[in-house]
Amino acid sequence: IRRRRSCDECGKRFTTYEKIETIPLIIIKKDNNRETYDRVKIEACVLRACHKRPVSAQQITTLVDEVENDSYLVMVTRRGTIKRTALAAYRNIRKGGIIALNLEDGDELAWVRNTTGSDELIIATRGGMAIRFAEADVRPMGRTATGVRAIRLAPEDEVIAMATCEEGGYLLTVTENGQGRRTPLTEYRTQSRGGKGVRNYDCEGRGTPVAGVRVVGDEDDVILIADDGIIIRIPCGQIAVQSRYGGGVHAMRLEEGSRVVALARAPREEGDGEEPQDEGDEPETAGEETKAEE
Repeated sequence: IRRRRSCDECGKRFTTYEKIETIPLIIIKKDNNRETYDRVKIEACVLRACHKRPVSAQQITTLVDEVENDSYLVMVTRRGTIKRTALAAYRNIRKGGIIALNLEDGDELAWVRNTTGSDELIIATRGGMAIRFAEADVRPMGRTATGVRAIRLAPEDEVIAMATCEEGGYLLTVTENGQGRRTPLTEYRTQSRGGKGVRNYDCEGRGTPVAGVRVVGDEDDVILIADDGIIIRIPCGQIAVQSRYGGGVHAMRLEEGSRVVALARAPREEGDGEEPQDEGDEPETAGEETKAEE
């Protein structure tokens, strides 16, 4: 993957040490036509390239498409700080990057999302808490601002995901031991920013922390990644819908000592979910088939 300054397809690269810079997004052709791979694969290629050429202690946090409307960038750190800045503040970026936000000692920028200004956000923690609040609760700030509190964290807890809510969507929760469930977003009431939130998963009772959450729909796929390098892709529709108090079902079968470390939402690929499943089969069956194919 080469850096091509003449490329018209550009996005922003956010690092954990307060700098951003514009880099080209990589377009990968499939089957010799103009179709491109989904964003998950594009991001994976860029991350892989940057891993080979690290920039001191910095690492890429996310890629954000540039849009022409009056939108915002919402940033969330591991310690629960949130900041909202107009995208126009990042239009003119120098070669060496510009400051995206000021971080407190020991904190790191972890999530950046492009929002409309009227979205609702949901933030989840490793300890099983989640809070939903209106984006408008976070006033717009300048580039150099530190931000405000998004969620009040318990000791030793940290934020593991931030997403925008969607009409009729579900919050997919996956634990480190491979359990997963979908919960309607309607079960997460809208609160004021800065509170403790509501219980999303009983980590203490189930004996496992949350690996990640994503807002998904019935027609999406989810990609699960384990720390031993195994990756599976299954339709979200095969993961059971349960309440916030449900323990979930087997979404990914893990080897002894392995754990789920990441998950990503992806568009449904043509042909996914066409083979019928026997009555009574659990979602782990689909995960095993995908693992074998991988």
